[in-house]
Amino acid sequence: MQSLSTTQLATNSTNVHSKNQADLPANVFIGSSLLIPLIFFAGFKLYKKHRSVVLRQQIATLEKVWHLDVKKRA
Repeated sequence: MQSLSTTQLATNSTNVHSKNQADLPANVFIGSSLLIPLIFFAGFKLYKKHRSVVLRQQIATLEKVWHLDVKKRA
């Protein structure tokens, strides 16, 4: 009968942490270079949507005033 054995190699934990710490500024730069344009784009789209809603409300108010003015004259 054969017995199966497994061996585990211990890795040096200082090498793993030092590599992650060295990559941290690069990861922050890449992440911010992706997120900042997305935030600006989303903000721009939300601002345009807000302006269109405000414009529609102003048009509706002016139309109501115009109809009231027409009824007074008649």
